[in-house]
Amino acid sequence: MSAQSSDDFISVQPENRTVVEEALEYAWNQLIAALPDPYPNLKQPLETAAEFVDLIAQERGVLDYQPGDTLAQKRNTTDQAFQIHSKAGTRSGLKDALDALGFNSSVEKADEPYAITVIADIEADSLTEALQQRLEARVTAYKSERDSVGVDVVRGSQVPIYTGILTETGVVNDCVPYTNTETTSDVATPMGLLNETYILLDSEPGS
Repeated sequence: MSAQSSDDFISVQPENRTVVEEALEYAWNQLIAALPDPYPNLKQPLETAAEFVDLIAQERGVLDYQPGDTLAQKRNTTDQAFQIHSKAGTRSGLKDALDALGFNSSVEKADEPYAITVIADIEADSLTEALQQRLEARVTAYKSERDSVGVDVVRGSQVPIYTGILTETGVVNDCVPYTNTETTSDVATPMGLLNETYILLDSEPGS
């Protein structure tokens, strides 16, 4: 082992190490060297490996972190943890917390004192009871304790509207077939000429 790895491997064990100890050390060295380098994105929730996201969430003190969330929701929540914490209890902070789950939300002040209304617009997921419970759990985690919250879950869609103009211009020139009436012949040989000219202009609908 020592002779084969003397050029690339230097043991950190004492001189009285056994062959087995050096072999294990060399094997671990080769195994670790083959692993991809997690830096410099180790602490970046949006870019780090999936197995590190949970650890970063614990380090950043994420309050509402559930196993049922998708990886994208976990990454977004962890990435915005500091921003959400700094504005917790405010309408802006509550909106950031909901948007991290993928909602297009709006948080508005209600008519009653210490009451707010949350409108969560979803685009892809189904309107299920589980989704409603997940939304309420996130609201409860980051709202102010004195506030009462009304939650409405809606589905929105965007329908593009186009206005177009189609114009057509045509110029037609028709000539009556010409027949030579001054020539006498036993065989009728009518001659004719038809000339038609079309000029068409098509314009595509403008957006």
